[in-house]
Amino acid sequence: MQVRNNYDLEWRRGGETGGGVFNGDIGYIIAVDRRERALTVEFDDGRVAEYDESLLDDLELAYCMSVHKSQGSEFEAVVLPLISGPPMLMTRNLLYTAVTRARRLVVIVGREDCVRAMVDNNHIARRYSALDRRLGAGR
Repeated sequence: MQVRNNYDLEWRRGGETGGGVFNGDIGYIIAVDRRERALTVEFDDGRVAEYDESLLDDLELAYCMSVHKSQGSEFEAVVLPLISGPPMLMTRNLLYTAVTRARRLVVIVGREDCVRAMVDNNHIARRYSALDRRLGAGR
């Protein structure tokens, strides 16, 4: 999984070329060049990009990821391990986000009381970003 936006990384897909690989893009390593210390990654949409050693920190394994990192993605199946945690994180909204990442199958592994507590916790944390004020500043 790409973990940082890289607007300059070139890719190819068939005869098409372009630039930009973005946070959350998921793919497979299809080639390793040990001599050049480089990888070739094919993303789910068919784009293929070359990563030299300086770019390898932009990639993380994606077989296991947080709900936060999975936002915007869909998967055939999701296995969701649930253990207790801070109530401000263990919310209905987080559970909904996790479950809706799956196209066909969700398996929840954990304690039933944890799932029940998340369903019952409809707390939505307010964010104090001053976004309204910042957007209005340009008017």
